[in-house]
Amino acid sequence: MGKVIFWLVVIFAVLFALRLWNAAKVRAGRKDAAEPGAPPATAMIECVDCGVFLPRTDAMTTPSGYRCGDPACPNRKRSKA
Repeated sequence: MGKVIFWLVVIFAVLFALRLWNAAKVRAGRKDAAEPGAPPATAMIECVDCGVFLPRTDAMTTPSGYRCGDPACPNRKRSKA
């Protein structure tokens, strides 16, 4: 009876090791394959009037800095934490 239990433990250990190895291989494959449809990361900037953060591509450049372009922007209070 002891030999049967020993072989069952060995078989389960080998199966468990194979499962871990396969999971690691799948994880590495996912890391290598980047999402082709994902947009590239853009820099976030802060509006000089209201303090809202927005992507640099959406901001308007002015001599005093970047602005968000929202018509209500000058009416909002800039909160400093």
